[in-house]
Amino acid sequence: MKRMPMETLQLCADLISELDQQLTRTKAIAQLPAERLLHRTDPDKWNALDVFEHLNLSSGIYLRGLERAFAEQAPSLRATPTFTPGFIGDYSTRNMLPRADGRLVWRMRTMRMFDPARQHGSDHESINRFITLREGVIKLLQLAPGTDLNRMRVTSSLGPVIRFRAGDAFRFPIAHQKRHFLQIERLLAHR
Repeated sequence: MKRMPMETLQLCADLISELDQQLTRTKAIAQLPAERLLHRTDPDKWNALDVFEHLNLSSGIYLRGLERAFAEQAPSLRATPTFTPGFIGDYSTRNMLPRADGRLVWRMRTMRMFDPARQHGSDHESINRFITLREGVIKLLQLAPGTDLNRMRVTSSLGPVIRFRAGDAFRFPIAHQKRHFLQIERLLAHR
């Protein structure tokens, strides 16, 4: 499949819009009673707070990488009006996104480093950390049209073997979050 260039301003606006929707929903979820947030459909399954902590662990890697790239690489790069996704970044993002009907095509097991139970666990602060993370990404997206998202590179969550173009380092975790928001909604609807 041919990777099509995207207008950088429109890409950033679209991603900010998705993050705004996620933030709005997150703030509403934060007001729910603890028993709903802690409810597990099965003792071995995650609750809603675990999902938020998983997102903090996984998306936090991209935020830190983007912050580094903007501090170290962006000042020396000229703004470009378009972003062309990299092969791996585009493939990963497209397969991470849920389909229009909510179906997930790409199933994967959670790596230990992104499993809240194997890290420090989750609590109500997981939601607040998620909100802070999202606000950090939005700030960078507002700066993004002033640089070259094609030439800046960010190490993926799999380590230095896979490096995403900065535009893909924005797109991929937001697609991953969109997928997990469906999971959160299923958990909260389950009674």
